[in-house]
Amino acid sequence: MVCALAIALLLISPTLAKAESREQAVDRLTDFLFYKVNPQLNNRKLQTGDREYIRQWQKLREAIDPRVKPAQEVCNTPGPGDIGWEFTTINGETYELTYDLLADTIFYSRHPQRTGQPIPKNDKISISEWSAIRYYMYISNCGI
Repeated sequence: MVCALAIALLLISPTLAKAESREQAVDRLTDFLFYKVNPQLNNRKLQTGDREYIRQWQKLREAIDPRVKPAQEVCNTPGPGDIGWEFTTINGETYELTYDLLADTIFYSRHPQRTGQPIPKNDKISISEWSAIRYYMYISNCGI
């Protein structure tokens, strides 16, 4: 009888069985952007020897973490029972600025010696690298 009740509950409310924790959502969003800007990795799991990639992933996760909020708080019209997590802006930032900051996070984790220094206008290679990273900085939210 208990098994039948549990199965019935799962069928009625599949989101309960699939509920994602906030930490899982942050990791999922970090993975999503990380692998978009590092396609050469083919979504493979990082290994101990991948120190540069690990640092890049950790820095990106630190930047994404405060921007993951409950869907009910972020979305203007959350669906009934919407208990998921959404990526959003913080501190009055626009999405454009947020994505620029995430691109900076990746770029400067790849080039830590340049942290805090703007990319010189004549450094075409770095500008091209940053622009390629920024191109992939987009996370759909609230079903948009």
